Amino acid sequence: MKRTLLAAFAAAGLAFVPAAFGEESTLGVTVGPEASFTAVDASPSLSQTGTNFASFTGTTNFTYKIRTTTTGGTGSITVALTAFEVNGPALADLSFSCTDAATLGSPCTSTVATTSAQNVISFGADKHSADVGNAGTAAWTLVDRPTTKTGTYTSVATFTISAT
Repeated sequence: MKRTLLAAFAAAGLAFVPAAFGEESTLGVTVGPEASFTAVDASPSLSQTGTNFASFTGTTNFTYKIRTTTTGGTGSITVALTAFEVNGPALADLSFSCTDAATLGSPCTSTVATTSAQNVISFGADKHSADVGNAGTAAWTLVDRPTTKTGTYTSVATFTISAT
């Protein structure tokens, strides 16, 4: 009788234990092209070294992150400038060259600055920067002409990055 009662209590106890079921969950993600840009030296001052009427020079250092599509993807970093103020240097006297420390893309060569967007670095398909970003520069050279009036002048360089 004790054994029967014990077996009955054990069977009744199992009736209250929830059944364990296994289920799966499938996670899906679509990773697309992306890009971000950070200017490290947001306002470089152009300075002159050496002899009188030597060119003014300065550098904009930046960090970028990019991921382009595996097939047919492209990307670019471009820059467009505003003209200097009246009586200031001519934008045609400002040029820049570019570097890409990671050699991930194709940096520009010496280029005369314009108000239209110009390539700084171009990227092809399946390009991926480091997780912390890659470094690049735009090195500026401004011809110092005697006809430029004295004063302080500015031009705004607007960098844009894109990826497809």
